[in-house]
Amino acid sequence: MKTIEELRNELLKIGEQLGGGTRPNHYFFIPDQPDGVATPYLEIHGKEYHFIVSERGLEIQRKVTLSDDEILYWFVESAVAGLASTYAASHSSEREFREVYFRRQYSLMLSIKPEWATRKRKEITELLHSQRSERG
Repeated sequence: MKTIEELRNELLKIGEQLGGGTRPNHYFFIPDQPDGVATPYLEIHGKEYHFIVSERGLEIQRKVTLSDDEILYWFVESAVAGLASTYAASHSSEREFREVYFRRQYSLMLSIKPEWATRKRKEITELLHSQRSERG
């Protein structure tokens, strides 16, 4: 089990890797308390990592894991989604946004860790499949 400082250092290195030596603004950090605007934060309870999203005092998401890799994935995924959204907004027409957004998430994850890219691709595929089924 890693300390919050060890996890922060690992996440910072990942951010610097993606940012060409500089951590992208507002991404790749791990707060230890809510900021009220839905920024994920970390609580450690015993051997459990709690990934929590809270907005205006209301907890809207909590995921719990014992895995160092899993908690890092969740924080990286959150940051990558933000970077991919910004990228897609400036590199696509409104009609293509989702395609550019998902491809960018995958490529960023691939540059970090191939296993995470494979996982992200599977999550995107499942999301798209479930949305098609709902419309169907």
